[in-house]
Amino acid sequence: MKNPVFDTLSSKGPQCRAVGWHPVPAARHEAGKGPKEGFTLLELLVVIAIIGILAALLLPAISAAKVKAQSIVCVNNLKQLQTCWLMYVNDNNGLVPPNLSRLVGGVWRSSPDSWIGNSSAPFDSSFDNIRNGLLFKYDYNRSLAIYHCPDDHSRVVGQPSMLRTRSCSMSGCWGGRTNEVQTAVSRMADAPNPAKLFVFIDEDEDSIDDAHFLTWPDPDTRWVNLPAGRHGNVGILSFADGRAERWRWKWPKQFKKKQSYWKQAENAADLADLRRLQQAILPVPNFKPQN
Repeated sequence: MKNPVFDTLSSKGPQCRAVGWHPVPAARHEAGKGPKEGFTLLELLVVIAIIGILAALLLPAISAAKVKAQSIVCVNNLKQLQTCWLMYVNDNNGLVPPNLSRLVGGVWRSSPDSWIGNSSAPFDSSFDNIRNGLLFKYDYNRSLAIYHCPDDHSRVVGQPSMLRTRSCSMSGCWGGRTNEVQTAVSRMADAPNPAKLFVFIDEDEDSIDDAHFLTWPDPDTRWVNLPAGRHGNVGILSFADGRAERWRWKWPKQFKKKQSYWKQAENAADLADLRRLQQAILPVPNFKPQN
């Protein structure tokens, strides 16, 4: 007797699907014997080109983010120092930390009893002067890192492998030298509108020595000490009310082209930066420009 199902399968061959049978091609039965696929040289070159384009687009953004992150660290450093300064003032009946300095062996150094000890930033080969300064010595802070800008790569004189320990200075208006062309106060209450006056400032590596930052008042057109322009030409300052700010300068800050111990403002943009800083110091009655 003939089997109708078998006859149907035999008559229609291996392509028949009458009973749900799906024959597998022979090539699939032998593992590893099929055609091999991979990238062609052209495809690899296209991928490399795309990666290069993406890198070119992303690297500036990454670099800008790094610069901003370092500026945030610098702002936080000065804000912490400013908090220490205010605590000292509150603990000492309104007296501000001493900010005197003097010329010793041809080097400008802060006084041993100052807020920063016997410091001259280019020559300090250890943290000892910071530790002996009033703010650290009397436990207003215990962090050595807050005295140094993370983007300051300047080195100690004669020791090219050693980073400097300090990048900031204090306005001479606060406890500073009274024999200079500036108004200096020893008590916070003696300063009108103290919130408008800067206290700490990130200083240019070619300008910094002692920690006394001198600014001659308007209408003088010269920098005596120069603020730093790190972080993408941004200055970092703190103020007597406790805040810290980022100031974007109109002109790059470089102190190498000095006419004397001061430097003439280079152009209108640089002068505008100087005028802005002069608004953040105490006025000087009967001011006469120095030679």
